[in-house]
Amino acid sequence: MIFDFTAVRENLFPASRGAIEDWEGFPWHRDRTNRIQAYKAHSSQAIAIDVFGALKMSKDRDRIFDAIAERVGVAPGGPWTVTLEWTDTDRLLGESRPTQVDAFAVGSAAALVIECKFTEPGGQCSQTAVSRSGERQCNGNYEDQINPGNGVRSRCALTGKDIRYWEYVLKIFELDPDVDYTPCPFKGDAYQWMRNAVLAAAIGEHRSLQTVALAAFADHPSFPTARKVKRGLMDPGLAGRGAIMPISYQQIVAIACQVGRDRALWNSLAAWIDHKIARAASRK
Repeated sequence: MIFDFTAVRENLFPASRGAIEDWEGFPWHRDRTNRIQAYKAHSSQAIAIDVFGALKMSKDRDRIFDAIAERVGVAPGGPWTVTLEWTDTDRLLGESRPTQVDAFAVGSAAALVIECKFTEPGGQCSQTAVSRSGERQCNGNYEDQINPGNGVRSRCALTGKDIRYWEYVLKIFELDPDVDYTPCPFKGDAYQWMRNAVLAAAIGEHRSLQTVALAAFADHPSFPTARKVKRGLMDPGLAGRGAIMPISYQQIVAIACQVGRDRALWNSLAAWIDHKIARAASRK
């Protein structure tokens, strides 16, 4: 079945549409009925494409990503490449289903692992969810326990599946993997931010680049991620809080307006993003 992309195209900033080379093959976010969701005004994937697709296609790309890199504390230096919906095909973390991030930008000295949020919060760990058998693979604490699903004893059900998150957690957050934590320090949506932070660290180690995980978000008081940013994406008791750097879409576009040569383009994108945010906020 060929999907009609008319509504999706209309929901994307015109200068970003060229970033989608294969409309049928692109990894679109879908609902339970397999319907593509990027036609919706509040689509997180669509607003990510608006911004990072426009940056990818722009002649100002290197100038803007250099400025973003300096803003978030990594080395500038192009040429920058941008991949939308990037997947860790090297499986650096040992995941059976490798992490996919909304955008991945790589320069000559640094890489940005970018997770994008609009009106939704971050994702939570699936191991504490009730399975079809009615059991949870993890009790919600980081402590010695047996996963009833596979009979493996470990402090983290994911570690018991040879997933390497805690190898990097030790380095980034200065947590001791041999100490119990009640509850798990990455409960709730802190889990997604941790996962992106450890992926960035693994990429940096593998590619010998400075790396940082970015939380790109729509800044409006009615959106959960924007509210969370004000309080801190991670528990303030954790070290390594700079492992996740929040940056709003408005800040990114303001940087583009400041350093980009095509002022008309970036002013137009700013208006587009402001309109989308206002429209999504009115639904709350």
